[in-house]
Amino acid sequence: MYKIDKPPPKDVLSIIPEDENVIWHGRPDLRRFSISALGLRYLILYLLVVSLTTFFSNYGNLSLSIFLQMIFPYVICCCLAAIIMVMIGILQVIPTVYVITSKRIIIKSGLALIFMLNVPFDKVANIDKKVFNDGCGDISFKLIGNKRIPFFAGWPSVRPWYFNNPEPTFRCISDVDVVSFKLANAAQSRITEKHGAGNKSQQSGSDNKEMTA
Repeated sequence: MYKIDKPPPKDVLSIIPEDENVIWHGRPDLRRFSISALGLRYLILYLLVVSLTTFFSNYGNLSLSIFLQMIFPYVICCCLAAIIMVMIGILQVIPTVYVITSKRIIIKSGLALIFMLNVPFDKVANIDKKVFNDGCGDISFKLIGNKRIPFFAGWPSVRPWYFNNPEPTFRCISDVDVVSFKLANAAQSRITEKHGAGNKSQQSGSDNKEMTA
């Protein structure tokens, strides 16, 4: 996550209007991203299955030293694969930026191909939250309109497995409950502000009609 005193990158700040305040900004948690988005947990599960299969298929004729010799190549391969996954995670996490302002959300992700998404709260139909047991989680945004977000260009900042209707997502962020609370407050304030402006406009129109009459 970004430190609280470190502002978002300049290219992100440049698209934020001057009358908006940055309420929160951050990036995915590397550990949770590696486990959930890159599938590191399946690698651990594979090693566990291989170990159990090796143990039970040779049960009764297997000493600890022989068992370790048999699973050693699998352990090495899994470790190398895990290192590669973590390196990929670092390359994906570092350029990713999530921003919540008083009127919109902004997503920047991608290494070679930069994906930038700027969505006012007015264009968000629904917000979903997924919480993991370590306090990290995903916040997904269902958008209004027929404009389709490219899934692979937006990865990893899209909702997993939503290929037909991709939803932009804050992936694997720390303290997701705190972030979602700030997001909800910002969205609600924006809705209240718009409704207040609309009521004032209607009231002004009614007063003008009465004066004309």
